[in-house]
Amino acid sequence: MIKVKELTEAQKNVLVGQTYDGVQFMDPPQDVNGKWILSLEVYNAITLVRANEIGVISWWFTLPEIDYNPIVREEI
Repeated sequence: MIKVKELTEAQKNVLVGQTYDGVQFMDPPQDVNGKWILSLEVYNAITLVRANEIGVISWWFTLPEIDYNPIVREEI
C-alpha cells in the first residue's frame, strides 16, 4: 500500500502555491475519503530550512502517515 501524509484543510491552504524545490508548486489533492494528502516524495523533499521558511515547522514533523486511497474515475 502506498503511504501519504494527511493534512488538515488549513494545512493544505498554507501549502497551496508554495514551492517545495524552488520550481514545482504544491497543490495537495484529496483522496477518495475527502482527506487532503501530500505524497511522501514531496514531503521528503522539504528540508527543515524550507519548512521554517514557509511557516509550517510547527506541524510539519507531526503529520500522520496514512494509506493512499485514490479517487478512481471510470471512463465512459
